[in-house]
Amino acid sequence: MPKDPFDRFDLNLLRVFLAVYDARSVGGAARALSMSQPGLSTALARLRKQLGDPLFLRGATGMEPTSRARSLAESVRGILGTVDRDVLTPPDFDPASSRREFRIALTDIAEGIYLPIALQALKDSHSRMRLRSVFMAPRELEEAMAAGAVDMAAGFYPDIKGSAFMHRRIALHSFACLASARHAELGARMTMEQFSSLPHLVVEATGRSQEVFEHFLQRRQLRRDVVLTTPHFMSVPVIVAESDAVAVVPQALADFMIDHPRVKQVQLPFKPPTFQANLYWHRSAHSDPANQWLRQALIREFPRLQARAYDRNGRAPERP
Repeated sequence: MPKDPFDRFDLNLLRVFLAVYDARSVGGAARALSMSQPGLSTALARLRKQLGDPLFLRGATGMEPTSRARSLAESVRGILGTVDRDVLTPPDFDPASSRREFRIALTDIAEGIYLPIALQALKDSHSRMRLRSVFMAPRELEEAMAAGAVDMAAGFYPDIKGSAFMHRRIALHSFACLASARHAELGARMTMEQFSSLPHLVVEATGRSQEVFEHFLQRRQLRRDVVLTTPHFMSVPVIVAESDAVAVVPQALADFMIDHPRVKQVQLPFKPPTFQANLYWHRSAHSDPANQWLRQALIREFPRLQARAYDRNGRAPERP
């Protein structure tokens, strides 16, 4: 099998060629490239051998290019210009002028937490960039992030593992119980007997956080009377408000609904489990300026998110 002619080709030889072509002098080319004259002569000899042409001949006015050298000059200049501009120059990112679309993997609860922050960052930078929230199965999400089809993920994604992914902790979350504000049996805190006997609404959503609570109940051998199972979180406050059923949901979701006039948070009779939410991105996007910009915009808001104390362990917040 014939050898690929580019296997041993050194791109730096093209810089030597162009320097000699422009200076018409080995010494002038060496000074332009901050090389020794013997070193440049050696490099030029290598290039002559690889191209099979002397390229430059000594003349009355200096090193005169051969016809092959003259035919190559503009192509070499274009190649080096492209390398310098598109390969060696760090990519520039201006949030105010960019029209990039960021694709962020989020669960429905995470959308309510992180999209307002991201939208505010776009507004503050006077940007015309766009956001797209996506949801994917774990394996599909990993592949999409590796391929650059998804820029990052935010929330509880226990399946994203391995050295190919980087993450930053966002917050610690727990669970709270929602009940009708007019629930006759419940005060600020339910008893264990009430937890076992009251009818429960259970959400089996596409996110993974509810699995944490289900596994917790199994380990503790805690039982409850499940009368309704739904894949949707947004119907929870309406159903709870119109019935005696209660629903254990992530604390962040319970906080979204705290202003619902017919729903209240009730403290659970035990300390519920916690789960960690992270910001994830693929290593291939770590140095991307746009990805860095959005990550930093979200990270700046982490202290404010942590102040919401989503790990209150079911303790209802004080109403203003």
